[in-house]
Amino acid sequence: MERRLILIADDDVDALRLVGLMLERQGYAITVAANGHQAVERALEMQPALIILDVMMPDMDGYAVATQLRHHPATESIPILMFTARAAVSDRLAGLQAGVDDYLTKPIRPQELIARVETLLERQTHPREEPAHGKVVGFLPTKGGIGTSTLALNTAIELMHMHKDTTAALVELQEGNAVLALHMGLDTPSEVTAGLPALYEKPLAQLTATTVRQALIKHESGVRALLASPEPAGTGPVGDRAYVRAIVRYLRIDYDYVVLDLPARLGDPQKEALSLCSQVILTVEPNRVGVALANSMITALESLGVPRQATRAVLIHRAPASGTISRTMVEQMIRLEMIAAIPPVPDLAYASIQNGKPIIEMQPQSLVSQQIRRVVQAIAED
Repeated sequence: MERRLILIADDDVDALRLVGLMLERQGYAITVAANGHQAVERALEMQPALIILDVMMPDMDGYAVATQLRHHPATESIPILMFTARAAVSDRLAGLQAGVDDYLTKPIRPQELIARVETLLERQTHPREEPAHGKVVGFLPTKGGIGTSTLALNTAIELMHMHKDTTAALVELQEGNAVLALHMGLDTPSEVTAGLPALYEKPLAQLTATTVRQALIKHESGVRALLASPEPAGTGPVGDRAYVRAIVRYLRIDYDYVVLDLPARLGDPQKEALSLCSQVILTVEPNRVGVALANSMITALESLGVPRQATRAVLIHRAPASGTISRTMVEQMIRLEMIAAIPPVPDLAYASIQNGKPIIEMQPQSLVSQQIRRVVQAIAED
């Protein structure tokens, strides 16, 4: 069984050794930091189960460390036990205002330390419910190149049309070869490179609500978009799970809907994104290969803990009906209900790309737009 990791931050070497020894005897794994900056860096990097934090440290005191950790989504919920020789009520209040969960004064008694640690860890096992935030919806293709990004963009725009004050953000979680900038009529490379690639190049500690907001592009439809790089995959920076979690967490605070445009792969960033989704929209082609890939993806999603009832399917026709499998047959073969079926409209799709104007805005009464509204209705009713 893996031992739970505890970070101890103190500039007193003897205190580090004493507390570390007490906790190691109880079966915990220990990592240490000798100053405030190091404590923040190691907390972000190692994601400990609990942090024991001294107040008086060089370069940054414990109050400042606690405040930073509480303002970062990667560490905001990690329990913090502050310990210090300062026992005044004002010191305790300062610690609580900084976001610490418990306060322990020196000298430390082993039994009391262990009891406080176990209580905080038990509380962490049964955390308080988070306040309601924006709904996260992931658009996941069974294979690339079937129009999933186009569907995600048009859905995000139409979500904003539902009600006057509805807000939506679109995140292009691609790792290169991104196309949304072209679909949105953006030709300036700097508008794209200032998006997701710029966030990935920042140290995780510098990823804040402000930096995420600054990376968003406002489309004329009103939707905000965080765009990936159009450069070939593998040539630019790639974020990990912590980056994805932080970006989505910040966007959920600001927006009613966060629409994720995902690639047809399940790497660590995609797994993290899927764990944050309340719904996953799976795009499927109505042919033998498309159905086989859909079943494989559904099985993979279930193995990741994404329940089948949270997965919806959209049929995307890229060719005339001749030679394709019917909607009813596809539903039976993948055991998912189709919430919409996008008809083949090559001329309309071409005109949309050429004009840099999404279909839902260019031809709002078209058959494609009607099907997009069915997707929006299914998302809103969930």
